[in-house]
Amino acid sequence: MALSTCPKCPSHAFEMKEAEPNGSKFKLMFVQCASCGAVVGVTDYFNTSSLLDKIADKLGIRLHG
Repeated sequence: MALSTCPKCPSHAFEMKEAEPNGSKFKLMFVQCASCGAVVGVTDYFNTSSLLDKIADKLGIRLHG
């Protein structure tokens, strides 16, 4: 299996960093290089799947077999 590498430096370590970009009303989570900070991905601040599972549980909806 390939080892993920930062596109800017030779680091293989990544981290999640909370951010609220200028002009945005929402927080985001950046996936960035732990060494140089180059952003390689962005995801929602909240874990949407987890939130939907909690709502389904409260509504008595069974999502998983």
